[in-house]
Amino acid sequence: MRRFPVFLLVLIVLLSSFVLAAASAEGMGVRVSGDYEYSLLDNGTAIITRYSGDRDLVTVPAQLDGIPVSAIGPSSFKSRRNMMSVEIPEGVTEIGDYAFLYCDMLTFVDLPKSLKTVGKNPFAGCEALVEIDIAEGNEVFYLQDGILFSRPDARLVSYPMTQERGEYRIPDGIRIIGASAFYTCDNITGLTLPESITSIGQRAFFLCKSLKNINLPDSISYLGKEAFMGCQRLQTLVFPDTITEIGDSAFENCTSLKDIQLPHGATSIGDRAFYNCSSLTSVELPEGITTIGKNTFAECKNLISIILPDGVTYIGGGAFLNCFALQEIEIPDSVNYVGSAAFYHCEQLVSIDLPMTCFYIGAQAFLGCTSLSSFRLPMVLNTINEGVFSGCGALRQITLTPRITAIEKQAFGACTGLQEITIPENVEYIGPEAFRYCISLTTVYMPEELDENNPEDVDPTAFDPTVSFVRE
Repeated sequence: MRRFPVFLLVLIVLLSSFVLAAASAEGMGVRVSGDYEYSLLDNGTAIITRYSGDRDLVTVPAQLDGIPVSAIGPSSFKSRRNMMSVEIPEGVTEIGDYAFLYCDMLTFVDLPKSLKTVGKNPFAGCEALVEIDIAEGNEVFYLQDGILFSRPDARLVSYPMTQERGEYRIPDGIRIIGASAFYTCDNITGLTLPESITSIGQRAFFLCKSLKNINLPDSISYLGKEAFMGCQRLQTLVFPDTITEIGDSAFENCTSLKDIQLPHGATSIGDRAFYNCSSLTSVELPEGITTIGKNTFAECKNLISIILPDGVTYIGGGAFLNCFALQEIEIPDSVNYVGSAAFYHCEQLVSIDLPMTCFYIGAQAFLGCTSLSSFRLPMVLNTINEGVFSGCGALRQITLTPRITAIEKQAFGACTGLQEITIPENVEYIGPEAFRYCISLTTVYMPEELDENNPEDVDPTAFDPTVSFVRE
């Protein structure tokens, strides 16, 4: 039988893939005209989805293949490093989210009279932008001191990065600080917000590294995701009680933030909301909070104490991860869930009391809590998950509750102060290195039903060879 050459098979596969990709693109309505990719909207006009050119002076065409252009799609001109100016033609009514994101050399933009809709700051990260011009007669957008505003929603759309260094007072009547409006604006040092402001959009002040002070008026009810993320010089914030929600990563990496007064009306604090706020020393959470999100206070290395209100039921994974200075935390009786790595490497934490009704403690929840000397396991707990108490060298004794059926891998690994342990009768399995390197552990009281020589019951590495087993 004649063999088909391997290189021809490879070539056929590659060509087939190319044909399928082209067919898929055609099926999605993607078309190419010169440096532009576009697709058709329901009204028969074109939306530009990608520009691949490298010109420094760009005039967006009013038509592509004879089809009128009505929209510039999200991120369609992203990272066009050579582009210094762009003129958008009459007929374009919409510019999508982050359309010109990271166009480093873009200095001048000409917007048409027909423009009616602009998404999240189209010029975010355009560090050289010095002038935005709007055609006379545009009834939707206007400029004030070089800053772009939208009339219908009273929104501050874009604050150019080249504005003079200093403080800025947002005009009265503005209701919304748009998403990414001040994105990476290093020159802004302070902000005064009018009482008309109701919301601060996601990433509104993202990486404004020079921002030291900002007032939050009583009119605000919403702080978006990553709103102040990376504002490294922001030191103090007083939240109005009108704020009910603090978005994910809202103050992540605000490393100078020393004092926060959270709003009494808050019901939700997002994941990583105060991640790496390394200057925070204490926090009191309002009564309405019911959940502590994932990594909410992780890497707050100087956080000494925190008060959780009654009603908190959930402490998310990594909530206090690497809070090395945390000495005191009061856990309310309502808590029934502690996520993985929730108190990972809280090295100064001496004791913690979980309510007897807490049914879940995640993997590595207290790993590396080297000062933890006492711990009472909840009565309803049925599994000691992987690495929960690994490295808790100060833990001398712990009572395993009757409902426990499994002790997983490295659950008590390197608990060097642990001297003896009694395995409950319901335990069916002890995992690898569950009590390995517990150098002070000499005696283990083992139930009759559990065979330490049977790998299905007890992993061969679960205990150090020096341990003596006593049958109960």
